[in-house]
Amino acid sequence: MPLTAPCPRINQFPLTPKEHFMSAYLGDAVLLYLQELIDWESYFSWRKGEASDVEVERAALRDVLETGAQICEEMEPALRAGWDECATLVDDEVIYPPHIKETLDKLREAGLVSYGVEEEYGGFGLPSFVANVMLQMVSRADAGLMTILGLQAGVAEDIQQYGSEELKRTYLPRFASGEVMGAMDLTEPQAGSDLGGIVTRATEEDGRYLVDGDKIFITNGGCEIHLVLARDAASFEQSKGTTKGLSLYLVPRTLPDGTKNGVSVTRLEEKLGIHGSPTAAIHYEHAEGYLVGGLGEGFKAMLSLMNNARLGVAAQGIGIAEASLNVALQYARERVQFGQPIADQPLMKDRLARMTLELEGSRALLYRACSLVDQNRAIEIALARTADGGGELSASERLELEALHERNDTRIRLLTPLAKYMGTEAADSISRDAIQIHGGLGFMAESEVGKLHNDAIITTIYEGTSEIQVSFALKEIGKGALATVFEALETELKTFEDPKLKAEAEKVLDGMNLILGAAGALLADFSYALMSAQSLAEVVASVIAGAELLKQAKADPRRFDLAASWINRRMVDLEGRCKRIQEGSVDRLDRCANIIALND
Repeated sequence: MPLTAPCPRINQFPLTPKEHFMSAYLGDAVLLYLQELIDWESYFSWRKGEASDVEVERAALRDVLETGAQICEEMEPALRAGWDECATLVDDEVIYPPHIKETLDKLREAGLVSYGVEEEYGGFGLPSFVANVMLQMVSRADAGLMTILGLQAGVAEDIQQYGSEELKRTYLPRFASGEVMGAMDLTEPQAGSDLGGIVTRATEEDGRYLVDGDKIFITNGGCEIHLVLARDAASFEQSKGTTKGLSLYLVPRTLPDGTKNGVSVTRLEEKLGIHGSPTAAIHYEHAEGYLVGGLGEGFKAMLSLMNNARLGVAAQGIGIAEASLNVALQYARERVQFGQPIADQPLMKDRLARMTLELEGSRALLYRACSLVDQNRAIEIALARTADGGGELSASERLELEALHERNDTRIRLLTPLAKYMGTEAADSISRDAIQIHGGLGFMAESEVGKLHNDAIITTIYEGTSEIQVSFALKEIGKGALATVFEALETELKTFEDPKLKAEAEKVLDGMNLILGAAGALLADFSYALMSAQSLAEVVASVIAGAELLKQAKADPRRFDLAASWINRRMVDLEGRCKRIQEGSVDRLDRCANIIALND
């Protein structure tokens, strides 16, 4: 359904009589991107193939976000109060806690459960930016709820991208309406980050695929639709231990004829945080599955799903960080010690400023990544629509779009792991700082900031640990991504004319040159490169976020101090890291081994 025709489901939740629903959930940065910093005119033109009323389209997107913000704000007290309540397993059925179910029902009624399903299959086809802001808002209210919700876009979009037309017609409208929910079933006891260890197998019998095996740590494992990564039985021994021979299967718990499929939930895990989200062990016993994509192409399809999920987890981290900072600020302004609020005391003021900088820098990185994803998706639609040689695009225009898509793809492959790394590490550190600001109260079992910190920890682990993310970023840098990413940054940074903005942009450009020198030295030795991958990821993220924050400051001068402070603090750190990378000895690995051996 087109966004320009307001969705009746959204209208079931009327906004306040004011022109817009004002909420802390829709902060200045979100509105800045919605109104100014994303090229919506090109986006809608590419998607629709015709001139669009951008103001109407943008207003529709804002309506969606305001509806989501209103639901999250209204449900926040119940969600926070129910933080300790866990999902339960009763007769092979997973039961959500009441506060999770009630909020899911509200989001479902508003049509805000699965965001990326295209209009032809009954969805909104929401941009990645809007979808991830939604996930950020949900996570701010309750990270456990977001863990359930965040999967739906990735699962549905993988079916949309790789599934047969029959699978799309059968399942996507049900995802769009919220009738069904999904999970991605990857992890096994011996196969965590290394998916080559997968031994769950799929056997073809008379044109049907039957899945047998076990998965663990499956988020939202009690759902109806499972996307299962399994090893093809026909090539099992030859492909074992590698990611070859893996295929992706849609395995429903209930078959189309209404009979129960061979999928069972054997256990729900007890976790430190995100209690409302069920994390399950799943057993498949001759469960019928439907191939998604081609045989042996499961790893490729899984990567698409994981890339969506990683941006979603970055949004989750930013939502937790927002909640933590908000609670910390409120407490610091109310808590009086030595005759003044602790928020006004110099050390605390600096800590709160650092927390804000870390949040906004990570947010800037995520929003930049999302805008590139959206641009590429719109370009793909335009190219597909004109593939038969239609007159909408000339040959030169088509080549230009294809080249832009390729450059964007390179940028996305680098920005996605960086956004996931920065957003989740920000959640971890900001929620930890929020505990410190609360002092002894923050350490109490009932502490809100303590619970937020427990929720934050997992974001640095699932969908690829922070170490995996910086390794992925290093891999892309090794393939030459910095040249493409820095070319775009340099162009942007040289457009600033305001003297203050121009001076800060020069600092970022200097930082980029230092990174290029360090990266060249680093990549000469692969083991040393892996050891220094985190430092390289930090400095690359610093300059990308710095450029993005300067764009924000150009559009909204109130954000100049934010951008300048980020750049000044981060460039000092960048200089030290780059110097260490260039001067560091490759024998550091041996030195680390010797230090660790002291524990023996």
